[in-house]
Parts: sequence; C-alpha cells; structure tokens
Amino acid sequence: MTGLGQYPLWQGFAKKRSRIGNELTVEVLSHAARYLHGRPPSADVIILESADAIMPFRAEIDALAAFATDRNVQFESATLASAMEHLQKKDEARVALLWSEADGTGNRLLVGLVPYRVSRGLYGSPFPIWHVWQHIHSYIGTPLLRGGYEQQAVRRFFALAEMQGAALVDFPLFEAEGAFDKALREIMASGNVRFRETGRHQRAFLRSELDGEAYLAANIRKKKRKEFNRLWNRLAELGALDFTAHEGGENIDEWIARFLTLEARGWKGKRGTAMKMRANERAYFEEICRGAHRAGTLHCTELTLDGKPLAMLASFRSGRGVFTFKIAFDESYSRYSPGTLLMLKAIGAFLSDDKVDWVDSCAVPGHPMIDHIWAERRTMSSMLVTTDHAFSAPLAGWITFAQRAEAAARAKLRVLYDRLQGDGNEQAD
Repeated sequence: MTGLGQYPLWQGFAKKRSRIGNELTVEVLSHAARYLHGRPPSADVIILESADAIMPFRAEIDALAAFATDRNVQFESATLASAMEHLQKKDEARVALLWSEADGTGNRLLVGLVPYRVSRGLYGSPFPIWHVWQHIHSYIGTPLLRGGYEQQAVRRFFALAEMQGAALVDFPLFEAEGAFDKALREIMASGNVRFRETGRHQRAFLRSELDGEAYLAANIRKKKRKEFNRLWNRLAELGALDFTAHEGGENIDEWIARFLTLEARGWKGKRGTAMKMRANERAYFEEICRGAHRAGTLHCTELTLDGKPLAMLASFRSGRGVFTFKIAFDESYSRYSPGTLLMLKAIGAFLSDDKVDWVDSCAVPGHPMIDHIWAERRTMSSMLVTTDHAFSAPLAGWITFAQRAEAAARAKLRVLYDRLQGDGNEQAD
C-alpha cells in the first residue's frame, strides 16, 4: 500500500458531456497498490472499487467530513472502509470521489464523496439504476459534500451517472432541508430535472439548551416520570445501580465483548441476528468501535447492577453531533425497562457534554420507546431523480409506486411485530 496524493495507472473512461454536468474525466482504482507516488489526482472523479482502494485517500476523506455541512459518520473513511470490507454483497459498492477543478499548480480539492451501487432488474426494470449504497446497518445516506462546493459535487455525481447510462439515481435516507437537499433541489430546478420523493419520515432527535432534569420535566408527563423513578428505585433495591458515560475505557476490547454478549442474550440472539453470531457483522462492529476509540469519537453509556451490564448503548461522534448506533439490554430485567432507563439517563449525559450540540437517534419512524422521551425530530427523505435516459421518467413513476407499496407493507409488519414483542423489544435499533 502506498501513501497519499498518488495517481492511478490507467484511466477508466474518456470525456463525455452530461446533461447536468460539464465534460468529465473519470479514473478507476481497484486497489491502493495501483497508485504511483507523488502525483495529485488529475481526474474530475476517481472511482474506488474496494476497501483497500480507500486507504490512500483517508486523510482527504476525513478532511472532507470535517468541512461537510451535513454530517454522516457512516461515510467517514474508517467506517466506510470497514463496511465495504465486511458488509457488502458481491463487491456491489463503489465510492465516487468528486474533485474540484485543478488550481494553477494542478492540485484539486476533494469536494464530495458518494458510495453507490448499480442495480438491474429492480421491480422488473431492465435498465441500470444507481443507488447511494446502503448496507444492513445503514441509518443515514446523506452524501459527504464540502461546504461551499455542494452544487459542484452533486453535478459531478450526476454527470458520472449519466455518462455511464444510469436510468435513475436513487438517494435514500438523507437529511431533509440540509445542504445536500438544498443543492439537489436547486440543480433539479435549474435543469428542469424530474424527481419523485419515495419516502419522508421523522425520527427522534435530541437538541436542547435545557439540562437533563429540566428536559425531562418539559417533555415527559409527571405521571410517567414518577413511573420511571419507581422503576429505577425498585431496580436499585436489587444492588448497586449505576449509570456511566465514557469513551470506551482503557480496554475497548473488553467493552465490545460485553456489548456483543449482552446483545446476543436477547431477542436478537434467539432470532440469530445478533452481531456476535454473524462473523462479518461482528468484525464490522469491532473495527468501527476500535477506530472510534482511537480517534476519541466513541461514546458509550451503560447501566450496571453490581457491575453487571443491564443496558448498553454504542454511539459515534461526528463533529458536534452524535449518532446512536446500537443498544442492547438484559431481557431478564425487562419488567424494569432497563433500556428506557438508560436512554433517560443518556439525555442528561448528552445535554451536559460541551462537545455535543445534537444527537440523532437513528431510530425507525414511530419508535415505541424513543419517540416518547426525545421531543425533537429530524426529517429524513428519499428521492428518485431522472437522468437523460430515454425511459427515465416513466421508470421513475413505476419504481416510486413499487417502493412506496413495499415501504407501507413493511411499516405495517413492523407495527405488528412490535405489538407481539411487547416490553421484550423495548428498544429497536
């Protein structure tokens, strides 16, 4: 593997004019070893075909993430590389690095990053459809765009999709009314581009100037607060009950092992979906936690009884925000709602942290627990955008109809499942 600022040995595509973007040069990098030393990128777009190919660009990607208006911890270099290594299916994922125009010295600035995959046969469509890549543990799909360069980066990505024959471009689960959403809508309006919003929902979000106690008093009914206090006191009668917030402690591997064991003892273990039981998902979780621990961006909260974990939450910082990722709790104590008690205590920990402005629950819409204790909401959107492909517009109508029908069916099944699970599933991811 070689260092940063290097150059691929071969060019993937010639120039071609796009409906939305200008002439575009593209290069493809399959592995880091295909780079030569000492030369900056000379193309408008570099496509990375593997986790290894990300390595020479890690510094640029993390700098991009730091200057992005919309935060997305899942597209930062370490997390993205781990996902591509462990969670993709049949090498489906590619990463488009979108560069600015070269300056007088030939240097370019990385202005955007979009992981994507290409599907054929979706709902019977014979034409290629580009999707921002998602995996089993995805909770946000907002592209990384450098502040001030959002439109340039989005135009680059559209030009890439069109020159490679995409019939549609699918942007799932991005932050509505953010910088990406604004840039996308402005480009579509200026180019008379059609789009279909295939999904929009709100999920629990935490942002407040109040402290923990004041927040609970303002947003949870007094009767409900009394009930939670009663559960806490009853649980405390069984032993030393403690809540702690930390960054993984001195031995991160020990904390990870405790988390995975706790998750596997619950309903996910019974269903065979716990991360500990799936080698690739376990490796992904271990890698991203270790990487965040080294970087100081791991946020851990846990509820223990005589030192035994009753509930644990793994979260990740990104800038001044936090994304909650996975929660696990001991179902043998479910009558005390340990997961809910943990999240109630976590409110105070987050609001008192001077490095945190907001927390995204990353929860499903209408979550049976978190929606009732976190008052704010973040709106998430999904959108299909047409291209210059001859069948793009009619195809967009059909795909939108099919996706909405599928989403409605899934939502009904989710509600039914939550009702059947009852208190045993007080926390969903």
